[in-house]
Amino acid sequence: MKQKFKINGMSCGSCKQTVEKALQGIEGVTSAQVSMSPPEAIIEKADSVTIKQLNSALSKAGNYSIGEGEPTTPSKNKGGCCCG
Repeated sequence: MKQKFKINGMSCGSCKQTVEKALQGIEGVTSAQVSMSPPEAIIEKADSVTIKQLNSALSKAGNYSIGEGEPTTPSKNKGGCCCG
């Protein structure tokens, strides 16, 4: 399952790398792509991986956390443009 999460606590490129590495180190996470602007992560993971597990890994890595709100599924534009 691929989901997008807001990430709190990132302020530089080093933070981005730390968050990405922490998320990719979780068993059941197959991919984690982190961006600074906006501060979010697109995570491909097994259904069994919980937000609590993601937050635990982020807090161990530093002062990072998943933002409030429900995760969203990234849109899938097939044609490479906004109209799909």
